[in-house]
Amino acid sequence: MPDSHTDEAVTSLSAKREYENAIHLSQHVPQAKTISEMVLDAFHTSKESDQIRELRASIRQAHDRFDDDKAYELMGQLKQLKDAEAADIAALEDLSTKFPISRILSSYKDDPAFQELVYGLALKVLNQTHQAVSNPGAGKGKAARAKKDAPVFVISKADVSVTFPLRTPRTKANADREAFEFLGFAFAGHGDLAELLSETFVDNEGNEQPATRQNIITAIQQQTAFAGYSVVQQ
Repeated sequence: MPDSHTDEAVTSLSAKREYENAIHLSQHVPQAKTISEMVLDAFHTSKESDQIRELRASIRQAHDRFDDDKAYELMGQLKQLKDAEAADIAALEDLSTKFPISRILSSYKDDPAFQELVYGLALKVLNQTHQAVSNPGAGKGKAARAKKDAPVFVISKADVSVTFPLRTPRTKANADREAFEFLGFAFAGHGDLAELLSETFVDNEGNEQPATRQNIITAIQQQTAFAGYSVVQQ
């Protein structure tokens, strides 16, 4: 069993290197890159529990009221929740040393939450692939842009607009803090150390989605979230 687990890890690392090399090549059309990033976003974005998100919001409100005692109390509760989360992660890491990932995933195949993740991802890929095939010329003129260039979008609402680069590889949200705050996201910290308080957003159907740049742009384009906002590519 350990040999199987090791072989899978080596294969995974090799695939990761190949992907990172391929995603930057100009011969890959933008639609293909969009779809591949969606697959990664579904599994790489960590999701906070509702309790943690609510506590973070309450801490912000306490700070806004200059209620230091309440903020301190809530931060203690937040630490307890995060410690419990860390214990869960440690238990999962221990599990991953005993079983190959393929067996762990197969054991969840009938779990409703896992099915929601997998079928939700499949639906996104289906929709995006359909759009790419239906509009094969979209973005062709931009396919030859330099490797370091990123498509730039303009997000607007009520006569106010901000630029929103679709950065690849992924960059921390604080690089575009003004745009994220314009969309309603909040940050903790200052400067380069600032982090999103929540790495997800809720769509019109009440489902949590990873708060990646591509997911946000797609949600605005398809009007599945961020009501009142519009987006165009420069």
